[in-house]
Amino acid sequence: MSFSVSQILGNPGLLKLELMRKGLRIEPSVLRSLDTSGSGVTGHALFGSAGDIDISLPQGTWVTAPVAPRIVKASPYRLVVDGDQHLITADASAAVVCKDDEGAQSQSEPQEAVPRVPVTVQPPASFFRRSTSSGIPLRRIGTVHGPYLALSPTNKCGFLATADRCRFCGVSAQPQDAVPVADIVEAIRIAREEQTVNMVHLSVGYLGTDDGGVRMLEPYVAAIKKHFDIVVAVDALPPADNGWIDRTYGMGADAISYNLEIFDAQRFEKICPGPARVIGRERFMEALEYATTVFQSGGVTCHLIVGLEPLDSTREGIQTLTGMGVVPVLPIYRPFKGRDMRADEDIERFEPTLGELGSLYRDLYRQVRNNRLGLSMVRDIATVTTPLEGRFFDGEPNFLRSLADRLTGTRIGRRTSARFSDLRRALRVRDVTIVEP
Repeated sequence: MSFSVSQILGNPGLLKLELMRKGLRIEPSVLRSLDTSGSGVTGHALFGSAGDIDISLPQGTWVTAPVAPRIVKASPYRLVVDGDQHLITADASAAVVCKDDEGAQSQSEPQEAVPRVPVTVQPPASFFRRSTSSGIPLRRIGTVHGPYLALSPTNKCGFLATADRCRFCGVSAQPQDAVPVADIVEAIRIAREEQTVNMVHLSVGYLGTDDGGVRMLEPYVAAIKKHFDIVVAVDALPPADNGWIDRTYGMGADAISYNLEIFDAQRFEKICPGPARVIGRERFMEALEYATTVFQSGGVTCHLIVGLEPLDSTREGIQTLTGMGVVPVLPIYRPFKGRDMRADEDIERFEPTLGELGSLYRDLYRQVRNNRLGLSMVRDIATVTTPLEGRFFDGEPNFLRSLADRLTGTRIGRRTSARFSDLRRALRVRDVTIVEP
């Protein structure tokens, strides 16, 4: 299928995909007017190699769009200012081309009136230029995009300096000491000073322990729950024993991610050699399935990177995971700074067209709806098209779909309450003792 410029600008899902892939051109004067903090455009190596900016599109859709000139020089999309309003438009004279699924090209008609879409721009966060009281630069330990804050108390991962390193990983191989708990609490407080943050995402790499790294995160989760009424998600590796999954929930985590990244078994071994060898694909699937019996609906997620395996394989992963009660999250592959997989000749790349991507996210949305999975835990992520945003590719809304969304928690207005989540935990969790070898 092909899309006109008007169709893209009129559909928040299509526009988000285009902005993430092609970026947004901003005149230097407009960019300077946005940077009221003096911090410069936001950007962080964990999310790519380009400077970027956070924008709220229509219907509450957040997007993180690259704005670095070397990345966006060919982009037809521009941010303009009209009085006190920001708008996104496209160059009428530019060749705005979208490839359809057969590889043909469709170009917008020259006489087409190009719409201008009102948007809300999130000013660059001062978070990226500040440090904790002990002197730790916040940009070293985390990133904030819209209402979503990601923090890594440690960058240690036993795979980084070895041949077991995941081929797409952009994390520095130079280990640093774990960040004190008080500094993580301070980082959250700083982030919330200037914008609404409703979820904190804590991540940890491979530490060589049977608990998958969650024991290291436990004091951080406890401190966050003590000081803030906020949802806490944990990104870790599957533990050796399911008892640690129970403990992860009991310690205060509201959501858990065990990111398989690649669904195809052979490509998983090739692209993620460390997790494949040490943990194994089968254990990932076992842990994900068990976690759905512990966490609330929508509280178990798994990343599948779009572009590192055939789309049919990603679709198979969507069907399998949603059938287990797991919510797939599908980030589109972007080369990381210093880890550009284009240089890896033995790793085949797949570059879906806009039409293929729309079809993929539509299928994702239908699967999570059919399996009645909650989506509030993954609804406000600016750096990836979320399962809920797949609704933009599924035709016009109707009464039956709206009713189904209300029943399953996929409706746009529903958010996970940290207090409700904590009440659920208090009713379900009892103290247990894990016998360690």
